[in-house]
Amino acid sequence: MKATKDRKVESRQCTSLGFFKDLTLFADMAEADVARFINAAQIKSYKKGTSLYQEGEQADFFYIICNGWLKLFHTTEEGEEVSLAMLTKNSVTGENAIFEKGCFTSSAVVVEDAQILSVPLTLLKDQLRANNQLAFNMLTSMVQYQRRHELQLEQYLLYSAPQRIGCFLLGLCPKLEQIDGVILNLPYDKTLIASTLGMKGATFSRALNILREETGIHITGTRVTIDSMERLLKFVNGCYSHPHLLDI
Repeated sequence: MKATKDRKVESRQCTSLGFFKDLTLFADMAEADVARFINAAQIKSYKKGTSLYQEGEQADFFYIICNGWLKLFHTTEEGEEVSLAMLTKNSVTGENAIFEKGCFTSSAVVVEDAQILSVPLTLLKDQLRANNQLAFNMLTSMVQYQRRHELQLEQYLLYSAPQRIGCFLLGLCPKLEQIDGVILNLPYDKTLIASTLGMKGATFSRALNILREETGIHITGTRVTIDSMERLLKFVNGCYSHPHLLDI
């Protein structure tokens, strides 16, 4: 009963003016212009494992995540799946299809139950022609996405596997200033976390053991306890100075 009530509250929040204007894509736009997108948006609940869209498929909508997690991936010619990004609340996806002949450039699958808004892509295309602020926001969003991936590549090159996991855990913490006793839950399964961090399963397991030994963290199932934030911050050696690295 409570879960149903919470979902209804979140649904109302996701279709509010404040929610939309907090997104980079709609920042600093006139309320009337944002309202066009709110009125056209439809919210739907998706179960874990549901495919949202497929690479190369014609795009009729772009999507805004209200809650839950979505994985973006590319499939190589050999059939190997390459993880591109993990997206959660306040993330927008599929909008770049307007620059790719109206086709999605990756595939997307729900990895944790989610509520997602779908907005007609034709509306975005038409408004980009008419609204300079929206066009600027779109460019800003693309640059931020590119910068995030550059920083992620930097992390892969400069940090060890245990440090990368440490950065990931720091990104889940609500406040870096907390010193000890932080308890959090892994947002999705460890196999996906490993893939997101560019590791194979065996590498992830070894790295996690090293991280436990070096920082004293405890992991039981999906529950993580960080007894000393100071030890974890010291071990990751500065990756938290790049905020975007904590959003992987």
